[in-house]
Amino acid sequence: MMDRTKQANRILCDLGLLDKLNQYGKAHIIGSVRMDLMAWNDLDIDVENEEMTLEGLHQLSDYIIHHFHPTWYEAKEEINAQGNKIWFHGFEFYFENELWNIDIWFLDKTAIEKAEVYCDTVSNRIKENKQLKNAILEIKQELIKKNLYAFDKYTGMDVYDAVLNKGVLNTEAFICLIGK
Repeated sequence: MMDRTKQANRILCDLGLLDKLNQYGKAHIIGSVRMDLMAWNDLDIDVENEEMTLEGLHQLSDYIIHHFHPTWYEAKEEINAQGNKIWFHGFEFYFENELWNIDIWFLDKTAIEKAEVYCDTVSNRIKENKQLKNAILEIKQELIKKNLYAFDKYTGMDVYDAVLNKGVLNTEAFICLIGK
């Protein structure tokens, strides 16, 4: 298996996703790719665009469906807690015989900056202590194996908080602490 980060970069660059998203606004890679904490094939992208439209949502949907041939796809307009419109595209597709999940959010610059600061803070903490990075990756991988790593169960942010702020270093301690 190829390195997940290299695969993510190939999806972004070689398959043209980054260029396409930059037609809609400035794309920012966030999440586990940005933090170098990839435990599975997941790519999170925020696009700086406060002027997205339903027509733009449909155009990008058409591109994604015809270019990536997803096995699952969702696109929607939402109103966030601050009353602002936000736009989401999520899809799964096979790349080099492996299933990938791609989440794309169209957000304002402030929201994206907060996400980047969060990611960079986590990244800087794990650079200082490889034991923390290993604990995060091992917990995430074990949760994936147990089918417990999902939006409605345990998330990466749950793992980062437990390891970095509560001293949790293994899956059993994580599950006992969080207990969802």
